[in-house]
Amino acid sequence: MVTIPAHANADPALSSPVRNDRPNVVAPAPPAHRAQKRATSERKRSSTSAYKKRTGVNPCMTADPGWGVYDRWSRNVSMGQLLAPQTGGLTRSGSFDLIVHFHGHYPIRKEFVKTAKGIVLVAIDLGVSSGPYANAFSSPAVFTKLLDSVEKEMARRSGRKKTRIRKLALSSWSAGYGAVGQILKQKAGKKVDALILLDSVHAGYASASAKKLSARLKTAQLDPFIRFARRATRGHKLMFQSHSSIIPPGYASTREVSTYMVQRLGGKLRKSRRSDVLGLKLFERYDRGGYHVRGYRGDDKPDHCAHLGLMKDVIKVHLNRRWKSPRGRKGKRTIAKAKTRARRSGNIHVVASGDHLTGIARKYGTTVKSIRETNGLVIGGKPIRPGQELVIPKGAKKSPKSVKSAAKGKASRKPKAGEKTHVVGDGQSLGRIAKRYHVTVDAIRERNGLSKGGRKIQPGDRLIIPKKK
Repeated sequence: MVTIPAHANADPALSSPVRNDRPNVVAPAPPAHRAQKRATSERKRSSTSAYKKRTGVNPCMTADPGWGVYDRWSRNVSMGQLLAPQTGGLTRSGSFDLIVHFHGHYPIRKEFVKTAKGIVLVAIDLGVSSGPYANAFSSPAVFTKLLDSVEKEMARRSGRKKTRIRKLALSSWSAGYGAVGQILKQKAGKKVDALILLDSVHAGYASASAKKLSARLKTAQLDPFIRFARRATRGHKLMFQSHSSIIPPGYASTREVSTYMVQRLGGKLRKSRRSDVLGLKLFERYDRGGYHVRGYRGDDKPDHCAHLGLMKDVIKVHLNRRWKSPRGRKGKRTIAKAKTRARRSGNIHVVASGDHLTGIARKYGTTVKSIRETNGLVIGGKPIRPGQELVIPKGAKKSPKSVKSAAKGKASRKPKAGEKTHVVGDGQSLGRIAKRYHVTVDAIRERNGLSKGGRKIQPGDRLIIPKKK
């Protein structure tokens, strides 16, 4: 059975099945192997440190960008775990787009959320070699059951009676290609619209000393991938395939596989130079129709990990344009937390009569799109209303007037010495309340952070009545 390079499975965050979003703790090695393991670990740490020093980044443990519009992992699927938008991500008919990724759910999530706006992700970890993946999906019923469970989970989350998958992609890094190869041979594989293979496809050797790749490789193992690639060259499918310069022990490298596949399609890898994500150095490429191959230098663990960073660009450059997936949005809980933080910083706008999103965006030097995304507003949805609080996106300029007003409103919830609390009754106005306590309307507004023309007081509201001057 084909395996992957030993350097690819040293980090449990990249290779081990987990039940949450944290890396597993590796059990201690037997005493006889501890010295050897320490030496291997030291070498790998050294290579990672050298890579980080050269590029300024550790591709095997990148910074966490957060979750964007996505909820936390859900295990309400038949295998692996699901990442879905907090709300949205569905068409009006209840359809959604799905990527099923094999191997490395922890790092791939960090790249996925950077550019995915509503695509659903299922990530599966089964082991450190391709064998467990190939064996797990040898029966067509397994993948069919997985897709069914994803549709049921999306229906449950959205409150719909039924949802269905609109567009489907398979993705793998390192050993995960074992599952992809099996699925492509099955009936359900015909539903796949896109393949993303990140330094991932290997093959066995038929004759390691043969000069011709066609004689050297066990080419039958690559037939499902080649059939898909051929359809991609004609524009019917999308296929992105990357390879490193790592030479594994006893079986074909991802570069040999890429070279052979391009040759089978009548093409040739061409020289190219470019600095790419996470310090990757591009040196060869091939593009034809919807088939894209990228070859990178580097032959160690960090170079292998860096290919995970390509997921961000593949989604942005290819999938988002091809699929035009329904957008996901932040849910009510996230928006409520954002409003709480915004009130503390004064970065909030209270909608006044006559306000509209274009004018508010112009006032704060931001865009309507940013305000919609931050506040979970959809085009064609409910219009904004007077008194509604809108979180102003980070990076927008603050309006001194609104900041001052919001800060006052936040600071004036407890009456000071000599002040009184008044509960608004039916039919009461600020003028009547001011007259009752012998203060001015402006004084009540200022003390309670109320703006002229803004939200009207409602029965049950509590107002702090300032001292008479």
